[in-house]
Amino acid sequence: MTNQVSPRQPRMSRRLLSHSHHSAKTSEFSRGQLRIRGNTPRPGIRVLTVIGELDLATAPLLDRVVRDSESTPAMVVDMSEIGFLGFAGVDVLVRAAERADHCRRRFAVVVSTRPTQRVFELTDAYARMWCFPRVDIALCAVTDSGS
Repeated sequence: MTNQVSPRQPRMSRRLLSHSHHSAKTSEFSRGQLRIRGNTPRPGIRVLTVIGELDLATAPLLDRVVRDSESTPAMVVDMSEIGFLGFAGVDVLVRAAERADHCRRRFAVVVSTRPTQRVFELTDAYARMWCFPRVDIALCAVTDSGS
C-alpha cells in the first residue's frame, strides 16, 4: 500500500545532513534523481559533488547551487558520480565557467566517467572549461593557478 521509494529519499538526505563527518563546511541539496553535496575543504575553495541524473528537470538545481557558491574564489564541480548527463547540465557548467572567467575566479570540472565524457565530447565543453580526471588534480589546478 505504501510506496517505499518516495519516503526513503528525504529521510536519507536528512540523515546525511545531520550526521555529517566532514570538518569542513558541508551542505546537501536534492531534486528528483539529483543530489549535490557541497563542501569547503579549504578556505576559498568550494567543491560540489554531483550525484545521480543531471537533465533538463534537475539542471536548475545545479545552476542555483553553483550560483550560490560563486562567492568563493575557486570551485570544483565533481561529476564522477553522475549516471546520466544531459545537454542542459553541460550548459549550466559552460555558463558557470564563463562567469568565473569573467570575474577572474577559478572553475574546474571533474570529467571521469563515460556518461560525462561522452556528452563533453559531443559538445565543445572541453574547450570551454578546465576539465580534469580526478578531484585531487582539479583541486591542485585551482589552488596553483591562484598563486
